[in-house]
Amino acid sequence: MLLSTIGFGVLLWQARETSRREFAAQGRETAQVLSLAVDAELERARGVLSALSASDAMRNRDWSAVDRQARAAFTTKDAWIVVQSRDGRQWVNTRLARGAALPKAPPPQKMWQALDAGRQHVCDLSAGAIQARIVCVDVGDEFSRPPAYALSVVFRPEFFRAIVRRQNQEAGELASLVDRNGIVIWRNIRPDAFVGKATTSVLRERMQAADAASLESESLEGVRMLTAFQRSPRSGWSVIVGMPLKSADKGSLGALMHGSLFALILVLLGCALAAILGRRLTRGLEQLGQVLDPDADFRGGSTGFTEFDAAAAALRQASDARLRSERNQQMLIGELNHRVKNTLSVVQSLAHQTFREAADPRASIRAFELRLQALGQAHNLLTRERWRSASLDEIVQVALAPFCSDDRCSREGPDIHVPPQTAVTLALALHELATNAVKYGALSVREGHITVRWSGDARAFELLWAESGGPPATEPARRGFGTRLIERSLATELNGTATIDFLPEGLRCRVVGRLATPGQADVLDVLEA
Repeated sequence: MLLSTIGFGVLLWQARETSRREFAAQGRETAQVLSLAVDAELERARGVLSALSASDAMRNRDWSAVDRQARAAFTTKDAWIVVQSRDGRQWVNTRLARGAALPKAPPPQKMWQALDAGRQHVCDLSAGAIQARIVCVDVGDEFSRPPAYALSVVFRPEFFRAIVRRQNQEAGELASLVDRNGIVIWRNIRPDAFVGKATTSVLRERMQAADAASLESESLEGVRMLTAFQRSPRSGWSVIVGMPLKSADKGSLGALMHGSLFALILVLLGCALAAILGRRLTRGLEQLGQVLDPDADFRGGSTGFTEFDAAAAALRQASDARLRSERNQQMLIGELNHRVKNTLSVVQSLAHQTFREAADPRASIRAFELRLQALGQAHNLLTRERWRSASLDEIVQVALAPFCSDDRCSREGPDIHVPPQTAVTLALALHELATNAVKYGALSVREGHITVRWSGDARAFELLWAESGGPPATEPARRGFGTRLIERSLATELNGTATIDFLPEGLRCRVVGRLATPGQADVLDVLEA
């Protein structure tokens, strides 16, 4: 009993330490993704300003036309464009109604120093002329040196709410955006209480010493946290991601218990698959048994050998049928064992990769459930086709259905059928691509779109996954499960190549594979011949 208690305690300690290490890695990755997303919004604002500053309306100082163009560029209430001269006078302010009196404020010296040096400027959280708290991006006009006018996109802190929400932060997890002075610009938990407040001194010191790190610290509420941060070299702002230590440690015990539970689920799943395929085997044997009549006797009154010859022929035929039945039975059992082992191997791999990479048990359980659903959907397609092959069009359609409708996810290609194991691996790969698109790619914004195109024939095919209208695709610091599944497992299964490109216009995944040689039969085709 004592040894069992000690052993469980060691496992619990190891689970806690593993959970903390995994959160540190995941937290740094999430902070990096959020930081890149913030940079993308700031870069988009800078691009709008650069285009506006070089326009004919700006060249002619046609403020009415500049105002019209600026209002068309930003339609959200949480961001607007201001054009001002060096004396602090505003010539355009899209936050106000057309024709409204425009405010005059003291000229921001840091902004003009940066613009005079030919640099863009990103301001820290400050008080605006018509808004209590603002941040901004500033560029100079293109038609005077030094610039006579500054063009700015001004943001309310609430503008960054959508960026944080896009990462699907769980309840209790903290995400904050802070400026170069360590002042909170936005926070997903109690923003009204903490926007404009300074972060803790421990965090400020670490952020001054490093661009990225993970550590144990206290939140502004005084809660002990596992914290990770990432500073943007573009803006100097930092993203902080944190989880309460109690939640992380509680989750480690939950992960240990759930790991044991899923081990049991694997065994039960194998038994269930064996039972399903076993019933199929039994039905096949019953059908084969109908050709036999074990109770048949010799009837007829003839004393000649005709009846004997007929009976002997029938006996030989029955014997041959029994031998074929036994061979078929062995082949079906072998096929059953093969498919059950394959399925269990896939499920074991999914469980191992999911629970190894995720720090939060709730998130890992959800990810595992979704991957199992994708696997189950692929099996449904194959079962309907009696495990001969699956339509590539149906594989793509079923994989994308949980994530988007046809108006946002389109597919184009000929009617190609792929072997069973290829169908399973391809379905899982498409699931990972769609999941990534929802978190970071085209499906994370309303304007995003995904196109899946393929071409080929019964010998080979090429498939392209293309995202557009979303944020720029950024290559992650480390390869996750989805990337490894595509670049390694899928390429190996197809005896071909699978490459992922992270492009400014969106993620691209190109898959080239060779299929089975025409005429190659599935084991069920052999048995039914």
